[in-house]
Amino acid sequence: MTNVENNNENESGRPARGPRREAPGEPGLKLPALPPVIFGIPMMLGALVHIFVWRGEIIGGAAGMIVGIVLLAVGLWLIYWTWTTMRAHGEHPEPGHPTETLVTTGPFKRTRNPIYSGFLLIGAGIAIFLNAMTILVAVFFGVAAIHALVIRREEAYLERKFGEVYLKYANRVGRWI
Repeated sequence: MTNVENNNENESGRPARGPRREAPGEPGLKLPALPPVIFGIPMMLGALVHIFVWRGEIIGGAAGMIVGIVLLAVGLWLIYWTWTTMRAHGEHPEPGHPTETLVTTGPFKRTRNPIYSGFLLIGAGIAIFLNAMTILVAVFFGVAAIHALVIRREEAYLERKFGEVYLKYANRVGRWI
């Protein structure tokens, strides 16, 4: 966990590339929708295509069901672990809440986006369990949507907020699993 320091101006009068604290009541990140909705829309479209258009298969039978359940369980566990880690550091996992602490422990030691990695695992698990290739393809569209609409904004927000501390963390820890 890294503590937040106040942002100071450098000699030119511009803000230094260090961390800054938001004003009280200042909102967190603004997104077009909540991340589960952004990820879920392609998943739902993939399910509709699977039901009405094409029923491509992945892994059938008991093997597919077991692999799907394992991926689903790992994804849920990863999200739970992330949620509890963030709450232990006084942070709220929802992006709309202001961030005061850059959490780098727990799942954040291995990935900068453990909740979104959990979404990916859950989506893949559902697709494999249901033996639905279109849903598996939709997982990648969901990941692309999360990346374009959420992760890029979150990374810019965290860089503005924590400066070099965040950049060093981002260079050390990968974006995904």
